[in-house]
Amino acid sequence: MSEKVLTVAILAGGTSGRFGSEKAMAKFRDRPLVTHMIDVAKHLSSDIIVVVSNGIQKETIGKVVTGENIVVDPEDSVRSALTGAVTAFEYATTEYVMLLPVDTPLASIPLLRSIAELGPGYGAVVPSWPSGYIEPLHATYLAEHAYGRGLEVIAKKKHRMRDLLDALHNVMHISTEVLKMFDPNLDTFVNINTEQELRKLEREHARIT
Repeated sequence: MSEKVLTVAILAGGTSGRFGSEKAMAKFRDRPLVTHMIDVAKHLSSDIIVVVSNGIQKETIGKVVTGENIVVDPEDSVRSALTGAVTAFEYATTEYVMLLPVDTPLASIPLLRSIAELGPGYGAVVPSWPSGYIEPLHATYLAEHAYGRGLEVIAKKKHRMRDLLDALHNVMHISTEVLKMFDPNLDTFVNINTEQELRKLEREHARIT
């Protein structure tokens, strides 16, 4: 997919409750996680936005993110990945949006590019594990369609990404078994929930690089 029709949105909001501090600013290999994800995004498109939950997060993250647009979820909205996704769809200026979380610094560029390139013709392209578990934050969405359906889902007091996907037309699920051709260990989907997990990932990554 041409970068002219793709926005990459990094979801950096949320409470970081399990992490204990602002996760986006936590350092992996001496750099904030959010800057790692921006580097990933730059390989996919020049149109990048960072979605945060409030003005405090925008100010904090803005200290290390200077070249990309930082947008804020609506005031008093429920903090959730779905809220951040709908904000991303709202601010996107391209036909398609790829969502990325802020905490998967080992994401594979070829894997993500393959998902983006499958986007045209679908309401969404979403990685799916054999267990049925899905990866809606490493997925591509038809922005206008997903925005409208997302607002409808939130109006029904639903706040899961799966609720959004259930409401979209023509969703393609791509097996993680297929995606192994781009990322054999599927490190793309290794996310970080605690400081301990971050340090462990850093140690493991140091051994293999």
